[in-house]
Amino acid sequence: MYRIFLLLVVFAMWSCGGGTTNSGDQFFAKSNYAKATEAYSELLVNNPSDVSLLYNRGRSYEELGNFDLAEQDFLAILGQDAKHLNACLSLSKVYYEMESYNKAVIFADRALDVNQNSAQGHFLSARAKHQLGYVDSALESYNLAININKDMGEAYLYRGALKMHMGNSKSACSDITKAVNLDIAEAKTVQSKYCN
Repeated sequence: MYRIFLLLVVFAMWSCGGGTTNSGDQFFAKSNYAKATEAYSELLVNNPSDVSLLYNRGRSYEELGNFDLAEQDFLAILGQDAKHLNACLSLSKVYYEMESYNKAVIFADRALDVNQNSAQGHFLSARAKHQLGYVDSALESYNLAININKDMGEAYLYRGALKMHMGNSKSACSDITKAVNLDIAEAKTVQSKYCN
């Protein structure tokens, strides 16, 4: 009986990462992003090229809306690993938030060079193209995102908005209803305003 208990404890520790989380990860999990950035910065003093620490600090800066510092961390990662999928995706998001839509497309496309089946990559590319007014290309990218991930509610919502702009309200409302059914909060407001 003791052996079974010991094996269960060892398995639980192994499956949880064996206690490899750090204080930055703990702060991040609690949405305390300011403390997370401090903790990751302290850890980076002794490990300045640790990609996972740089990425997690970048994500913390992103959550705080400090896009310049997030950009620096994600670019530093790509300096070490030009094919780091998550750094490319995160840079696309950061540039979108900074309204640098051309750069957002560039980094979404870099992510897609790494993984053509990244629904998130197609979605980020679509949103930036949408902002740039590349309607047909944006629609194609939304379609690709949805084909890869049928449960991507945000892609339905934004594709619906694009279709509404194109004058295709019936198809737009169908997409918006799918977004509502996938629990995208903003979709309910859009649905009540444009589809009732």
